[in-house]
Amino acid sequence: AWETMGSGASSSGVTITKENAMTLSGVYSAVRVYADAIASLPMHVIKVSGRNLEKDTEHPIYKLLAYKPNNIMTSYDWRQIAIPQLLLWGNSYNLIEFAGGGSRRPIGILPVHPSMVEVDLLDGVLVYHIKIEKGADLVVDQTQMIHFRGLGDNIKGKSVIDYAKDNLGLGKAAEEFGSSFFKNGATASGVLSTDNKLTDKAIKNLRDSYNDTYTGVNKANKMMILEEGLKFQQTSVAPDSAQFLETRQFSISDIARWFKLPPHMIGDLENATFSNIEQQDLNFVKYSILPYVEMIEQELNCKLFRENELGKVYINMNLDGLLRGDITTRVEAYSKGIQNGWMTPNEARMKEGLNPINGLDTTWMQINTAPIKDGTNQQTKITDGTSNK
Repeated sequence: AWETMGSGASSSGVTITKENAMTLSGVYSAVRVYADAIASLPMHVIKVSGRNLEKDTEHPIYKLLAYKPNNIMTSYDWRQIAIPQLLLWGNSYNLIEFAGGGSRRPIGILPVHPSMVEVDLLDGVLVYHIKIEKGADLVVDQTQMIHFRGLGDNIKGKSVIDYAKDNLGLGKAAEEFGSSFFKNGATASGVLSTDNKLTDKAIKNLRDSYNDTYTGVNKANKMMILEEGLKFQQTSVAPDSAQFLETRQFSISDIARWFKLPPHMIGDLENATFSNIEQQDLNFVKYSILPYVEMIEQELNCKLFRENELGKVYINMNLDGLLRGDITTRVEAYSKGIQNGWMTPNEARMKEGLNPINGLDTTWMQINTAPIKDGTNQQTKITDGTSNK
């Protein structure tokens, strides 16, 4: 069956879909955090030359991924579409356009909305049926489709929204309750009672008069004046008694857990401190972003390169920018790298966005200890695998 909106009633009675889930601030923030982070990562094609790794900016796949995957999108735009679809639908489908002739070189990547795609497994090959408006369906196999998928089975992923339906329904119910509460004057509802017998017309006039006078946020907390022996009895539970605010706060924390995010990244600063936010940011890169990056890299490697290129070139999404700590931490790391010979000063400068300087491409190793029989401290300069004492 074609992918649907995946709607369903949660245990709170509120129906949750991929669309209305985004009206929850926590879900919107979580999706936006992932989309912004992954869309902003530099994408490189790396060429393997013996023991050396080089950026291959001349490879046609590099230009496709780094700049323009299709005629109407930048690389950033494309990823801003693909990642939300992956998170909300569990699947992101991207049709590969190939050059004519026998080159079989990809020249375009076009995202296809998950609601338009049906997936089947036929004889060990994934087959994608794409619904085309006012035309015959397009059928392609797995070699023509980049398919990013979330947790699921060997055919397709399942949305976080489907898994978290009940929790999100609770958050949505709290929001709807809050909206209704303020719409009705931010006062608890109740009943008006009297020992006198009222006609239907009198009841209607009483109801209309009450709503006109006391209903609405701008009429909240007005003094109620009752006539004809009427008495007011509160029947609903006040929001503070129902722990309304606590419920909404729990919803935000729960959304962070479902999306595997540090709570402060979607606006929950309750347990955040200056000392732990930086560590949480690093954990976000390692345990939240990195698995998606690995999945995306592997899928692109399999689908965009020719068979004889595998192992010789590969796609790398550079996480260095997200892993950078504060300036003190970075300088300390660069110093250790330069002193221990695995980084040159120019490499450190380039990581900080500074131009290289002539003479700073040499690797150095500082030797602070020596055998007792030698008795001397030496400093060794290492250049191109040779040492000069």
